[in-house]
Amino acid sequence: METVTLSSKGQLVIPIGVRNDAHLATGSRLQVFYLDGEIRLRPLPDPSASSLDTVAGCLFKPARKPLSESQTQAAIRARLKARNAP
Repeated sequence: METVTLSSKGQLVIPIGVRNDAHLATGSRLQVFYLDGEIRLRPLPDPSASSLDTVAGCLFKPARKPLSESQTQAAIRARLKARNAP
């Protein structure tokens, strides 16, 4: 069991062994809560690491009608032309 000291700013350093075991890196986010006389830290999932399942259907709009293949290709060409225009 490791011991840490709280700084005057309310900060503490998580020992390297604990950080490695918990796969924590610079910028990792932790949930902090007080429960039954203990202060607990729980790593939060990395928001940048999303799977297809978590974002599947996020662009779905029931009122939107699907485009045909030719309409899709035309829209892609138009976007590329606009993006590459001087």
